[in-house]
Amino acid sequence: MDGLVISDAVKDLIINIINIVILFVIVKTLAYKPIKKFLDDRKAKIENQLKEANDAKAQADAAEKQYSQLIADSKAKEADIIREAEKQAKVNADAVIANAKKTADGIIEKAKAQAKQEHDAKLAAMKDDITDLAFGISSRILSREVDSKDNMRIADEFFKQHTGSAE
Repeated sequence: MDGLVISDAVKDLIINIINIVILFVIVKTLAYKPIKKFLDDRKAKIENQLKEANDAKAQADAAEKQYSQLIADSKAKEADIIREAEKQAKVNADAVIANAKKTADGIIEKAKAQAKQEHDAKLAAMKDDITDLAFGISSRILSREVDSKDNMRIADEFFKQHTGSAE
């Protein structure tokens, strides 16, 4: 061993390098692999949670779109129902108005007929009253009794002259 003399400093350096390599292998075996596995698992868990969150967001967006479509469809149906109800109400109102007009026309015709009857009755009554009054006056003036045949003939002639027709 004469030829190869290694100084104590070099020996210490070699021992320290060997210790560092052994320590590195021990730390890598005991600490690095479990820590790397823990970090990889955590990374996978976070990526999984992000994927689930994105899926949930996509489902929520799809549900929102579906609900928006349902609301739009409901509004369209509501507008159709309202239009149909308004149309039916107009038809019903027109029918009620037509029926009321028909009833009113019937009442007016009935009233006109009744007024004509009353007018004719009043006219006939007035004619009889005037005839009686005229015959009463004429019989007093003539001091004789005129028979009913003469009375009717005179009354008809009177009314023909003053009204233009015999009633």
